[in-house]
Amino acid sequence: MKMNMQLFKRGGLILSATLGFGFSNMASALSLDTTYLQANSTLQFSSSAFNATNLLDISFSTMGNAYQSGSVTTKGVTVPTFVLPVTNADVSIGWNLKVSPNSGDATGSGLLLTRGYAQLGLANFSIDYTTDKVFADVMWGGKSTNMAVYSFTEQSDLKIGLSGLSLTMNQTLGNLKLTNQAVDTFASVLGVDDVFKGVMTGLDFGTITIDIKTALRKPISDTPLTAASMVPESSTYLMMALGLAGIATVARRKRRG
Repeated sequence: MKMNMQLFKRGGLILSATLGFGFSNMASALSLDTTYLQANSTLQFSSSAFNATNLLDISFSTMGNAYQSGSVTTKGVTVPTFVLPVTNADVSIGWNLKVSPNSGDATGSGLLLTRGYAQLGLANFSIDYTTDKVFADVMWGGKSTNMAVYSFTEQSDLKIGLSGLSLTMNQTLGNLKLTNQAVDTFASVLGVDDVFKGVMTGLDFGTITIDIKTALRKPISDTPLTAASMVPESSTYLMMALGLAGIATVARRKRRG
């Protein structure tokens, strides 16, 4: 349902914009479908986290809507920046007209972690401000389970502003730390030892910056990524290995002949 939203503060008009908001609660909650708006969450790993994953030969690649947007050099380390387009945002408006975030989704975006032949996918991210956790579908070997991947702290309140006729919302989440469940799962799937678990536990992984602007963009897909489409099953790797072994055997026989 479309509505004209007017916010006032101390008797003065702050902003008036026509938005595609839908009510999820008539009293105070608003849900904004951002699939067609300029809305992104930017994941910036810390240099220490990126160094740690590099030492373990873990590489990152993007899936679905996600893409790499340049890099940042910190303490002599060049760290890639990943953008995960926001597909939905829920906020609450208090009686004092303060706007607070409730949750946000980046459905259809994913990151693929690779170490040798082992792969693990993180997809369909969701930020829950009630628990201060970032959730994702964690995928490997054709399986998928939703879990809290990171805990976070809000580095700033949600900032509301106007850019021309567009409403803007901005916030940075910091102190990203892997949950114990995520550390255990990553270690098991990627085949790293207890040293990995010790290093990753408590390590600050960086920040997530959320920027939403009610200006139109080319619509993005909000179809969730699945394990079948992201991560090949173990049997696929086995067949690949057997195929390569067969080719090598034939090649050796030809050389001998």
